[in-house]
Amino acid sequence: MCGNWSRRKRWLISLGAVLGLTLVAGCSALHDFLHVPTPPLPEGVDKRSQKIVLAGKSVKVDFYLPRDSTSAPVVMIAHGFSRNRKTMAGWGGLLAQQGYISVVPDLPTWADHERNGRAVAELLAEVQSGNVIQRPKPVGRAALVGFSAGGIATLLAAASNTNVSCWIGLDPVGKGRETIQAAAFLDISCFVLRAEPSRWNAKGNARQIFAALPGPAFSLEVNHASHVDAENPTSRAAEWACGKTDPLRREAFGRYLLLSLRVGMLRDEASLSQLQAATNDAAVHEVLFQKAERFQLVR
Repeated sequence: MCGNWSRRKRWLISLGAVLGLTLVAGCSALHDFLHVPTPPLPEGVDKRSQKIVLAGKSVKVDFYLPRDSTSAPVVMIAHGFSRNRKTMAGWGGLLAQQGYISVVPDLPTWADHERNGRAVAELLAEVQSGNVIQRPKPVGRAALVGFSAGGIATLLAAASNTNVSCWIGLDPVGKGRETIQAAAFLDISCFVLRAEPSRWNAKGNARQIFAALPGPAFSLEVNHASHVDAENPTSRAAEWACGKTDPLRREAFGRYLLLSLRVGMLRDEASLSQLQAATNDAAVHEVLFQKAERFQLVR
């Protein structure tokens, strides 16, 4: 009897160990599946993080700062639905390396676009006042950049803010009259960089947003791009849902993001010429302009 109990005890212990190892392995695999990697900071870029109350909620904000600049223009970058600031970290570092103050917040809600828009506007006002960034000193009108649903939050913030020079949507997604009405008020330089139509971007909803813009406006579709090619970085879970990403497609989003900023913020004519020549780029499927002549006239 005692021998049987000892064998049974050893068997139960072994079973528990196996189940425990299986659980640990499963948790590790799930972590890897959901994990968003942290890209290295580019040379010459400093990063700091801070908690700030926005639209009634305390959220984390990452600031990417060009180390050797005494003053710099501000670009705010908003993440998409159910995501967080970590999925925009690559863009934050890239823009800071190019001389911009990059502000990358966690938005306070998953899907309340109006509240997220208020949060973007509140944060922008704090940054431009010099309350949270003293060096480099924020100068000039800002640019707002948003991915997916973050594109709509930034669009709403830009529509109600006179201190914004341009808006850039990275495959923005937003249905309904509120989105179209806000787009119709954006009488500033606007740029819409799109992925191929899919269920994850509401079958290319960004085209409808672009059509509502009064201009000057520019749009292109990155050839064969998935929705999350516009994230930087993304996660394996997002790729599983939305499609595999590709470094060359992400590079195309980054290249045209920089050109859009140089046109919208700096009024750089050489960059505008490069946008106009995008029809010759093998990475681009479609190029659209609305009232392009006004890019040189807006101040």
